[in-house]
Amino acid sequence: MRFALTTTVVTLFVVCVSQTTPHARSARDTVSIAKAAASADRAQAANPAAMATKAFQDRIREYVVLRNKVEDTVPQLTETSNPAKISARERALGEALIKARSSAKPGDLLVKEYVPYLEQTIRADFAKRTAAERKALIIELPKGVKIGINMLYPTTIPLATFPPNLLKALPDLPPELEYRIVYRNLILRDVEGNYVADIVTNVFPIPM
Repeated sequence: MRFALTTTVVTLFVVCVSQTTPHARSARDTVSIAKAAASADRAQAANPAAMATKAFQDRIREYVVLRNKVEDTVPQLTETSNPAKISARERALGEALIKARSSAKPGDLLVKEYVPYLEQTIRADFAKRTAAERKALIIELPKGVKIGINMLYPTTIPLATFPPNLLKALPDLPPELEYRIVYRNLILRDVEGNYVADIVTNVFPIPM
């Protein structure tokens, strides 16, 4: 009798589980996802630097989506060996991007919550360099030349190599963008459009 009763109980349990499993599993999965999301949010909240960096990277992703849509409106090169055509297409893309972002202002990409960590990273890198090394990294602005957000990058300013160690310490950029140092400013330059997508001024600790 006991064996029969036990078997009946087990059978009923299996039947109940088998009947409720799909809904129960769905509910458990929903709860698990919610808990994981909440855990990730708490982890980020406990790490302001990570939150600020993510905000910067989110803006970069949004920029690339817009940028690529604008690029689709600019005729592609049919010949890539002609310097004049390459330059004309570069300028056309840059001007189209400037027009599409006519209301752009500093901090649209290099968001204000990320800038303190950017400055901290730059200071840490420069602390390891001699005064001569620091000065060598700075590209002086030619007389009469200005540079700012939503401006074509002046052809009179050389495209010097960005310091490799500092580059490693900064968040990766997509191939459409690159970091540049001009005077004491950090610039996000659109590579093919050759224009200033964003700028942080006076961020490099170089004596006047």
